[in-house]
Amino acid sequence: MIIMPKPTGPMNPLVIEIASGIRKKYPDVARHLTRPRRKKPGVNMNKISRSSQDNDVVIVPGACLGEGSMERKVTVYAMKFSSSARKKIEAKGGKCLPLSQLMKDGAKGRILI
Repeated sequence: MIIMPKPTGPMNPLVIEIASGIRKKYPDVARHLTRPRRKKPGVNMNKISRSSQDNDVVIVPGACLGEGSMERKVTVYAMKFSSSARKKIEAKGGKCLPLSQLMKDGAKGRILI
């Protein structure tokens, strides 16, 4: 019996498309997107709030999680958002946008990994 190893790279075609689309402008984000899911830790609200100013653009190559409080109005691009993170960002007047929208917008922002 032959045992096949588990795949460790991205198998989702959307992730591969996003990584190839933003590779020139954001090589660090593309590199983190192509890593295995177990090596992509989520980013909590505390880190976003500490690392940004009002009206900043924040790029998260993984999940945006709702641990902590949000003190600023920011636009966050992420692969996915927890429901509590989305509520906290939108309560302060910020925006939660998918990472695929970053390819279209071409926004410059702070990368949180």
